[in-house]
Amino acid sequence: MPSIWRAASEPLTALGIPVSAYLPLFGCLYFPSRTTFYVAVGVIIMFGIFAKLGWTLSVCWNKFLGFLRGGVIYARPWWFRKRFRD
Repeated sequence: MPSIWRAASEPLTALGIPVSAYLPLFGCLYFPSRTTFYVAVGVIIMFGIFAKLGWTLSVCWNKFLGFLRGGVIYARPWWFRKRFRD
């Protein structure tokens, strides 16, 4: 019998889109204009398409952070770094 806590950490979704993707709609409360509304709806549609492709909001964020970090840095022991200069 599976545990009742098995799906406790699943991300919340509304209509198959992560709930955090709906946050730009709060921008319409502070800056009520059609442009803000269209941008917010566009962001929600974009994340909806990403969610259907399997790229959730957390996956996109981690990909972005990986892009900022750069390529793979291979670890070298301290004695190798002191003895040989790259």
